[in-house]
Amino acid sequence: MDGYNHYLRANEAGTIVYGFSSAFEQPADNDILLLEDGPRHFQEAFSESLTDGQGVYIYKWDGSKIVERTAEELAADATEPTTTLTPEQQRLIDLELTMADLIAGGGL
Repeated sequence: MDGYNHYLRANEAGTIVYGFSSAFEQPADNDILLLEDGPRHFQEAFSESLTDGQGVYIYKWDGSKIVERTAEELAADATEPTTTLTPEQQRLIDLELTMADLIAGGGL
């Protein structure tokens, strides 16, 4: 592997709101180690999108693993969207997704 650790960040409710690799940033105290010694980009280690087409976060951390949020949880967020990402974090995610797509041979 490439030697990068991959982390998840969850909000107070356990909803996973961010994923990243140590290639680009260092974890905060409450971040969750998902994978050790992985590829450079988070999307290569966790290829699923963290959000649906409406920007609602799909997954949560149950204390030991990633699980899908219930339809009720998703519906509640769809009516009252909340985000803890800074504009810089969202831009980094967008750039990583674009790079991963280009590396995989996709087009823009």
